[in-house]
Amino acid sequence: MIVKFRFVPKDIFEISKYNISYSLTIVFIAVVLKVTNYYNDWGVPVSITAVLGTALSILLGFSNGQAYDRWWEARKIWGSIVNDSRTFSKQIISFIQFEDDHHHNATREIRKKIIYRHLAFINMLRLQLREEQNPEKIGAVLNQFLSDEEHNAVKDSHNIATQLIKNQSLDIRKMYDKKLLNDFMFIQLDQTLSNLYTYQGQAERIKKTPFLPTYHFFSKVFLYFFITLLPFSLLSGVDKAATTWILLPITVLIGWVFHMIYLNGHVYAYPFDNTVFDTPMTSICNTIEIDLKEMLGDDSIPAKVTAHKGILM
Repeated sequence: MIVKFRFVPKDIFEISKYNISYSLTIVFIAVVLKVTNYYNDWGVPVSITAVLGTALSILLGFSNGQAYDRWWEARKIWGSIVNDSRTFSKQIISFIQFEDDHHHNATREIRKKIIYRHLAFINMLRLQLREEQNPEKIGAVLNQFLSDEEHNAVKDSHNIATQLIKNQSLDIRKMYDKKLLNDFMFIQLDQTLSNLYTYQGQAERIKKTPFLPTYHFFSKVFLYFFITLLPFSLLSGVDKAATTWILLPITVLIGWVFHMIYLNGHVYAYPFDNTVFDTPMTSICNTIEIDLKEMLGDDSIPAKVTAHKGILM
């Protein structure tokens, strides 16, 4: 996620070079035709490009709005995961209590096991949404938060995050059966786990449902059709050769502006694609880990993830 915009001409040119090259080619052809008087008899009326530009603006505006809604929904989902992670940890710490001090160490181990498994869940969900499911990254997460036995049990699952929540539910059920949790505690914990499943499903829905392909296709077609007609339209009423050449950078700039608006909507339509426009899941998981380990009284608290060059992942 871009938290502080840095205008880097090299980066802007890199994502715009093909559009600029196309615009320059079309404008150059139009200018040459105008200067050599081959253009006078078949000029494109300004009204045509005006109508097309208006339609394109409406389409791009609607498409960008829908793309931002997807990005913002993804961010709200992860905000809910943060909230329920803290709630879940608070419930585990306050509910799981043994009255006699003899079981104090056992209490700490049970709490740590469940909270660490939750940290494995959020990090596995992050990897799954970003499609970073190579064995090395999966192993690094599972080794950090799970026992060897549980690691081996879930590592080959199609959806590891789902299996981890299931394991949470099984452990909580065992504690309920042993009368370590009363009915109210069991229901509260079960509801929190159900909420986490809901957030996971919502995130997976965004990930697996592509932004309507027709939006991107027709937006791009209309965009380049507009860029193609624009120089011929603007040159229709120009007589002087000097003025004709001045219009060259102007038409390229107009085409570039529309192209950047199109790209802006395109990149935000996919909030889990591991790009600089991504939902900052790495930072969010880091925040959750710090909060939960501090609640647990753990010593292995990681450093806070910060933005690098204005980008927070």
